[in-house]
Amino acid sequence: MKTRIIAGVTCASLVIALLFFMDTIALPMFVALLSALSVYELNKVAKVNLPITLVSMAAGIFIPFNVAYDLLGKIGITPMAALSVYFITILTMMIKWHSKVKFEQVSMSLIASLAVPNAASCWIRLYNWRFDGEAAHAESHVVYIILFACFCAWLTDTFAYFAGVTLGKHKMAPVISPKKTWEGAIGGVLGTAVSNVILFFVFKKWFFSVPFTGWDWYAVIPISVILSVVSMFGDLAASVIKRNYGIKDYGNLIPGHGGVMDRIDSAIFVWPAMYAILNIINAI
Repeated sequence: MKTRIIAGVTCASLVIALLFFMDTIALPMFVALLSALSVYELNKVAKVNLPITLVSMAAGIFIPFNVAYDLLGKIGITPMAALSVYFITILTMMIKWHSKVKFEQVSMSLIASLAVPNAASCWIRLYNWRFDGEAAHAESHVVYIILFACFCAWLTDTFAYFAGVTLGKHKMAPVISPKKTWEGAIGGVLGTAVSNVILFFVFKKWFFSVPFTGWDWYAVIPISVILSVVSMFGDLAASVIKRNYGIKDYGNLIPGHGGVMDRIDSAIFVWPAMYAILNIINAI
């Protein structure tokens, strides 16, 4: 438990430190690193051979930088054309190593190298967000939005763990994740909602450089509930993959937590969901 707490605090400190450097290349570099490591872990789980793994990791690194700097647009290549070339490259490699590589392994490699980096890159999209009617990009707003999303991704799991240990009796998904309980899930959702309400008032009082036009405190609760539920689905989806491959963790890079994918499985569901909610708010 001590090792898990220390590792968790260290990771949280890194994320908080990154918030001060989001206007630099540090953000796409960090997202690219998370993506590459997660893609590597998923390829390793599926036993994909090294050359295909390296190509898929390269895609995982490229996508965050493309989201940040529109690299394809600057050289006149459409995303669909780049995607087609990538598919052809991977499938050609499958032909070369046909005796060692199965189609389901290639499918995992393709999905991992496209879905995970694009989902993780929503952090970059969130940083670039600006509500309709705002005169300028408000740094304090996007820091709040990103912290809001991170709270939903990671505090949901934390509160659910302690609520489950204290009150848990009814298993939520005994085959997929035996330790998760309905009491824990409810505790995770409620704890995160309360934390996000506190976060809103803290930012409103001390940090918002201009008035926040996204929502008021009472809207924080339903948004938190939605994102906390999405977070739990992300965690369960990642657990299903682990069960299918008969593993406990995706890796062992983070002591007490497993691999990078074990830590960001909820976040890669929450960040796109937050981005979608912001678009819906603007449309309304």
